[in-house]
Amino acid sequence: MNRTVRPMNNLKSLLFGALLALAAGAGAQAQYLGGDLNLSLDEDDDIRFLAGDVTLDGRVGGDVRGIAGDVSIDADIGGDVSIVGADVTLNGLVGGDVDLAGADLLIGSDVDGDVDAAGANVTFTGRIGGSVEAAGALITLEEGAEIAGDAEFAAREVQLLGRIGGSLEARARDLRIHGEIDGPLEIRARNVTFEDGARISGPIEVRGPNEPEIAEGAEIAGEVTYEFAEWDEHQIGEFEGVNFDLDFGPPSWAFGGAFAASAFVLGLLASLMAPKSVAAVAMAFRKRPWISGLLGLVVFAVSPVLVLTLAVLLLATVIGIPLALVVLFAFPVILFLAFAFGGVAIGDMIFNRSGERAGLGLRTGSLALVLLALAALGAVPVLGWIVSLVVLCIGFGAWSMAIFSRQLPEEAASEPAA
Repeated sequence: MNRTVRPMNNLKSLLFGALLALAAGAGAQAQYLGGDLNLSLDEDDDIRFLAGDVTLDGRVGGDVRGIAGDVSIDADIGGDVSIVGADVTLNGLVGGDVDLAGADLLIGSDVDGDVDAAGANVTFTGRIGGSVEAAGALITLEEGAEIAGDAEFAAREVQLLGRIGGSLEARARDLRIHGEIDGPLEIRARNVTFEDGARISGPIEVRGPNEPEIAEGAEIAGEVTYEFAEWDEHQIGEFEGVNFDLDFGPPSWAFGGAFAASAFVLGLLASLMAPKSVAAVAMAFRKRPWISGLLGLVVFAVSPVLVLTLAVLLLATVIGIPLALVVLFAFPVILFLAFAFGGVAIGDMIFNRSGERAGLGLRTGSLALVLLALAALGAVPVLGWIVSLVVLCIGFGAWSMAIFSRQLPEEAASEPAA
């Protein structure tokens, strides 16, 4: 008994440390869910939202990511912005990159990073410090708007009234340029018009069925090269410039929490329906913890091959086809149950100091605490996978030892403790 005190103390320390990590990680970002959200924030961390309509103002020090019907933002944002919505209006300041997808997109913010946008109507009225990649039906760079870097546009109609400090690559049915472009132009369009007031410093390369129209008041400093090419509307759809990084979804600890909750329900059902069998699994790990883990690793390694072989053999016969499907669908359930048994075995080792068969209250309470710790560790990508694999192997090994043992331990055969 004395030899198990130190390992149990170490396991308890790891358990409660993981629970603290879960509590700390849960506050790393704010989540907002609802119908219509009116958010006036002064937030240092990231925020996520999923709603019908969202209005956001104030300050957000981290990233803003979300999905909503209509989104209106007028805030100072220190990180990136990634939004999917029907109508999206973005004003204020953005310190990172912007990724938007929707129907009507209005980008009036001063953005320090790059912008990727895809929508029906995409309008720029602010200043973009990086490059821009946009696709839509109508793309407009309003007068006074500026793109400091390069621009790539694909749309049925593109209107450029502002300034582009870098190069321009455009695919459009109709392209109208009234603003200023410093870098080279590579254009593939049906109709290209340089209007009065246009100022182009770099060379111009145009491919299309019609030569570009250059107004007398347009200032073209570079060489203009035209090459005839048939125009096809599908050329717009072939544009692959926009590269979204929406990165929207629940955090990793949320997936771990959902997985742990499901494992808890499965372990609870097993404890209610077969308490003696669950006690036998816990006792097998308590008596031979190292052997249980190693045996579970072997079983886990060979089980996919055995299951696949059995399924193929059953599929070879007409009668065996339903059984083969049952085997294939049952295998993930068996893995999940083995993971739950691993949590049961570890919880029994840590919290059941007497070594006797635990009652339902102690069994479920210890299982819940172990799974909470595993959910917290799951927030760490590599460590979470390693710990989950260890728990799965422990469950597999202890379960196998309990099944194939010649007789159940006396503790597993006794009645549940009151």
